[in-house]
Amino acid sequence: MKTLITSILLLIFTLPIQAQERKLEKVDDNLYKYEYVNDNGQIAQSGYYKKVNGSYLPHGFWKDNAGTKAEFRNGIMVWIKPKGKKKYTFEELQIQKLKNRIARLEQKITSL
Repeated sequence: MKTLITSILLLIFTLPIQAQERKLEKVDDNLYKYEYVNDNGQIAQSGYYKKVNGSYLPHGFWKDNAGTKAEFRNGIMVWIKPKGKKKYTFEELQIQKLKNRIARLEQKITSL
């Protein structure tokens, strides 16, 4: 029992040290800059959030350290461009989501 309590306390005090850091900095009235810093101290992801009715929605340009870039407007992805690939628009993403949904529904129907 004593070992269990010691282990739990050790976890409680070491987890915050190992956790990646997330920074949210106010830029304007309802606009916040977001950065996600990984264990190596590098910015793994950055972008902006817009506060609307108490909720934070992705807004503006986002990028990650893998080279993917995207644009959001009030929480809706306008486009995304993975590194080395073509740019996908909102409409293309919606069509692909619908195709995936249809495929899942067809699979459920055939399994009945």
